[in-house]
Amino acid sequence: MHTDNAHDLASFKQSDMRSLSSETNILALTQRTHKLHFEFVPLKRSLKFMEKGQSICITNKIKTHQRAQQFIFSKPINLFLGRRLYQFSDLSSQGINEPISLAELFVQYPQRRLIVSDQISYGDKLDQQITKLPEQNKIVRRGASHVQGILDMFSEKRGEYALFYPLEMSAKQWQESTVSYTVAGIEPYLLGRLMCVNNSETRQFIKKVNKQIDTLNQDGALLRAHLKYYHSDFHQDVTRFVTAEFLAPH
Repeated sequence: MHTDNAHDLASFKQSDMRSLSSETNILALTQRTHKLHFEFVPLKRSLKFMEKGQSICITNKIKTHQRAQQFIFSKPINLFLGRRLYQFSDLSSQGINEPISLAELFVQYPQRRLIVSDQISYGDKLDQQITKLPEQNKIVRRGASHVQGILDMFSEKRGEYALFYPLEMSAKQWQESTVSYTVAGIEPYLLGRLMCVNNSETRQFIKKVNKQIDTLNQDGALLRAHLKYYHSDFHQDVTRFVTAEFLAPH
């Protein structure tokens, strides 16, 4: 089992459910038929090992048409809400309608600024919107630890807006309340699955994992795990999305 998330690796090795990702994967992989060995491996290296046919699975991967031609996937294990635009609730939001176009937002509020990191891609659609913004409407943070760095700058009100995954905000205790908005063109959520080499051993393994996932869904355990980590503001959306993707027949 490969992961490129160091926090998840520690959780998996200790069976310590400390995040949505670690809890859902530990629940899905808790079946005694296989002895699992977890390793921290960057995705590019994992793919090279997989090209050689080694029996490897990677956690939290998105199933795309292209990947499905080459690899096999489990049923969905976790659901991550997409990035949202955050502001503090004491900031005027008169006339702001969802979903928000960043370009239109800064035409309406030309003096305001968005805090962004130059260390990551926000995804093709968001990157395009950010690139087109006037430079005076952006504060670019350079350097590593980008999530914590942006959180710190936002909490210090160095800029009026920042883009976060709801799970990133849930992990921080804010003294002041925030308001968040959906951004135009951004998928509302992403599904994480196991992505495995396609051989007889992994096909047998995925079959057993899927059976475990079905049991968890019938019991409601995966939904409860999701709700534990999301702020109550998002419980209705998370319940709706998880029910549609995990429980509905496909």
